Amino acid sequence: MTWSTRIPFSLVLYFALTSLVLGHAQSRNCKPVPLTTETRWGGNERIEIDLRDKPVRKVEGNVLGPGEGTLSTLVQVFLRQPSDPLYQPPSQERRMPVAACVTGTDGSFDFSLPPGEYELLMSQNVGVDVTSVLITVRHGHYRSEKISVVMHVGT
Repeated sequence: MTWSTRIPFSLVLYFALTSLVLGHAQSRNCKPVPLTTETRWGGNERIEIDLRDKPVRKVEGNVLGPGEGTLSTLVQVFLRQPSDPLYQPPSQERRMPVAACVTGTDGSFDFSLPPGEYELLMSQNVGVDVTSVLITVRHGHYRSEKISVVMHVGT
């Protein structure tokens, strides 16, 4: 391989790995949205679900409720560090997600993510509480159960 052919190959490899790290692969039923899409802070509470002690090898699941159907749930994926606080108020949320999509009629989503800790933030519209799911992704012989998240009407 000559110097001139190594540079383009290196660029292709770089962009391929970058795409993998950012986890852009969503299911057919979850429409990708720009990473700059803002969380829909519709309810008056934030529901926290901590599943970090049950590592998964693939991030997939579905969003249910409230009421009829689960159209248009915004699912955002944020990279976390083990030292991050469990909860940050919406006014301090200035992070950029690594992936985001809006669910379709069945509420399903899935993401291809490298090993690490993540927060899945699900939001709908006015009157519906935001739900946060903390997960750990580890490749290998870990469970691949779907994550089911039930959205709740704010009180």
